[in-house]
Amino acid sequence: MAVIAAVATSHSRALWYLTRGSGLIALVLLTASVVLGVLEVKRWATERWPRFMTAALHKNVSLLSVVFLGVHIATTVVDGFAPIGWLDAVVPFRSPYRPLWLGLGALSVDLLLALVVTSLLRARIGYRTWKAVHWAAYACWPVAVLHGMGTGTDTRLGPVLLLYAGCLAAVVLSVSWRLVDAFALERRAAAGGRASAVGVTATLASVAVPFGIVAFLLAGPLRPGWSRRAGTPTSLRTASAASAPATSPNTGAPASAGVTAPPATGAAAAGASFTGAFRDTLSGTIDQSTDGRTVTIDASLAGQAPGRLRIVLQGQPAASGGIVMTASGASLGPTGQPDLYRGSVRSLAGTRLGLALAGPGGAALDVRVQLAVNGTGVSGTVSGGPGTTTGSGDG
Repeated sequence: MAVIAAVATSHSRALWYLTRGSGLIALVLLTASVVLGVLEVKRWATERWPRFMTAALHKNVSLLSVVFLGVHIATTVVDGFAPIGWLDAVVPFRSPYRPLWLGLGALSVDLLLALVVTSLLRARIGYRTWKAVHWAAYACWPVAVLHGMGTGTDTRLGPVLLLYAGCLAAVVLSVSWRLVDAFALERRAAAGGRASAVGVTATLASVAVPFGIVAFLLAGPLRPGWSRRAGTPTSLRTASAASAPATSPNTGAPASAGVTAPPATGAAAAGASFTGAFRDTLSGTIDQSTDGRTVTIDASLAGQAPGRLRIVLQGQPAASGGIVMTASGASLGPTGQPDLYRGSVRSLAGTRLGLALAGPGGAALDVRVQLAVNGTGVSGTVSGGPGTTTGSGDG
């Protein structure tokens, strides 16, 4: 078991980053499509930017968003971290993984596909039918945003929050611009100078939707415990072979796996030896389950920060021995509180491991482990110090 699992870590990491990145890009493109659609309806143009350029860009951006959406779906299914199948991408609310929020994603996919198909067949289905279906664009965008916030594991990150804020501002400003003009025209045309019920409803919706999205963000994904409340299966939030939560082996691992820091009360003093830089020796055992899918390392530490270290690696058995890691859990702490710091394996190269852990009050700990394996015994060194992980990671 000299090489635990170096093979698929980079593959899994690449898939996970591609899933996250393609989803965010698809949202940006969908936002641009909505804004360009408003510009097209408003017949906005300048001497340097004629109307046909807006129409062409709107069409191409919409198609490009479908391409990135396809990449997002494909990498999510192929990655296999969460139980999401191909059918879950188009049939809403059937997946066992965060069913409501993933279901909203499937619903937005269906709406977007309907928009693309009717746009391509516009000459055959007639303007009235096309326009009626095209109103779905205004429903597709907030549904996609809620899906990203509720299902995505990067929602708490500052850059991602700024991206959401930018998309929200762009859509609100453009839609408000259109509604203000439309509302004024309706008032002038309507009997007695009153706007129609449709105009009033659309105006109220344009105000309520952004406030609703912000309220959901504050009350949901940005609050602790969202992973559980969102509907993440227990098998993904907790490693089956250890009390440490199972997480994806990537930097910024899927927060759905639930790295939860223990209560801070009395814990800070107990783990004071881990708050600064430290270097220890380790000795213990390494065990692989009978089905070959789980490797557990359980070791005691001696040195500057005596205590215990436990690492659980899960995945597929590798031909060369060990496993190809797809999920992980790790815990570290003094002997009396061995799970004071909890987290996941963020990097793995042969017998060198990097751990990203979170402790009392969200205190981050970056740990490096060098192992020497001899049969079922393991020895080596552990070093670490304050890291860059923030919060509990419960996305």
